[in-house]
Amino acid sequence: MEILHKLIFKSISSKMYRSIGLILIGLVLSYATVIISLTAFGMEHGSKNAAERMGADIIVAPKGYGEDMEGILLTTKKSFFYMDSSVVDEIRDTDGVETASPQTFLMTLESSCCDQPVQIIGIDNDSDFVVTPWIDKKYIKSLEGGELIVGSKVNVTDGTFKMFGKEYPVAASLDESGSSMDASVFVSRDRIGEIMENAQQAGQGVIAEVNSKDVSAVCVKVAEKGSIASVVGKLSRIENVDIVTAESVSSKLFSGLKDTYVIYSVIIALMVIISIFLLFVIHYITLNDRKKEVEILRTIGISRKKIKAFLMREVLWTAAPGAFLGTAFGFLSFILLLQLIEATTKIPFTAPLVGEEVVVVVVTFLLTTVLGPVCALFSIKKLCPEKVYL
Repeated sequence: MEILHKLIFKSISSKMYRSIGLILIGLVLSYATVIISLTAFGMEHGSKNAAERMGADIIVAPKGYGEDMEGILLTTKKSFFYMDSSVVDEIRDTDGVETASPQTFLMTLESSCCDQPVQIIGIDNDSDFVVTPWIDKKYIKSLEGGELIVGSKVNVTDGTFKMFGKEYPVAASLDESGSSMDASVFVSRDRIGEIMENAQQAGQGVIAEVNSKDVSAVCVKVAEKGSIASVVGKLSRIENVDIVTAESVSSKLFSGLKDTYVIYSVIIALMVIISIFLLFVIHYITLNDRKKEVEILRTIGISRKKIKAFLMREVLWTAAPGAFLGTAFGFLSFILLLQLIEATTKIPFTAPLVGEEVVVVVVTFLLTTVLGPVCALFSIKKLCPEKVYL
C-alpha cells in the first residue's frame, strides 16, 4: 500500500501542470457552489422572516409612498413620509378593521447623531401588534419609560444606545429579519416630540421635522381574513393614501426569490457541465497517453484490477485537494463578505443556520471530490478492460 501511494504521488508530481489544472477545476466549482448555496439559504430565511414579520394584513401609507413602504418591508432601505394623524380614526371606523396601529418614522442624518445611522420608528404601545409578537409584552410597556427596542444590527453598548447626545436604555433586541427592522430603533410615539427636542438642542437632526401627531404608516389587522379585499376597497376611498397588502408583499418577495433561485441554479448547472466536460477531456487524453505505462505495470505482474485502483486513486488525489480548498475558501469568503452579500441582495437576507452551513460545505466537498473519478471512469475502463485477472 505504501509503494502504491508513492507511485501515485510520483505520477502526480511528474505531471504537475496537469495536476494543478485538475485541482483548479475542483477548486473553482466547489468555491462557487458553496458561495451560491449559502447565499440562497440566506435569502430563503430572510424572505420567510420578512413575510412573517410584516404582521399586518394591510398597511396604509401616504399617497405616492406605497413602493417606499414595500422597500422598508422587503429590503434594508430606510425612508420617511408623513400624513395627518386624523387618518387613523378614519381607518379604525372602517367596517371590517379589527385593529389599526399607527407608526411614525424618523431617519437620522449621519452617524454623528447616534452610535450608528438608524431608522427611528415610533410605535403605539396600546395598539401595536407588529413588534409585540416578536418580544415579551413587558418590553413594549417599557417604551413608556423612555427605553428602546432595537433591531439585530443596532450596536448596543452596556445596555444603552446613544441618540442626539443622550443615552437611552435598551429594553430588548429583536432577532434578525433581513429587512430594515434590523437597523431600526423602536420608541413610543409619545416620545417623538422629546427626541426632536434633544436633536435640536444637540445641534443634530433628522432628515425631516416631525411631531408625535404625524403618522407615517398605519398597520391594519382585518377582523376576517376572507374580507381583506373588501376592506382594501373601503380603505381606498380615503383620500391621499396608498394601500399595501401582505399578499402583494409576499407575492413580490417569493417571486423575486424564485427568479434568483433559477439564476443561481442555471449558473451552478453550467459550471458543473463545463467542469464535467473539461475533466472528461483531460482524463481521456492523459490516460490514453499512458498505455505504455500500463503495459509496463502489467509486465511486472500487476493485475488490471490493481492498475485501475491505482489510476482511480491518483484521480482522487487530484480531485480532493481542489474540493477541500474550494469549500474552505468559499466558506471563509462567505463569512468575510456576509455584509456585502446582504447589501447587494435585492430581497431580505439572513445568515444561514450553522447546520445548513455544515451540510452545504460537506455535500459540496463530497460531490466535487467524486466528480473527478466519475469523469475518469470511462477512460480507465477503456485503458484496463476487464478481461484478464491475475
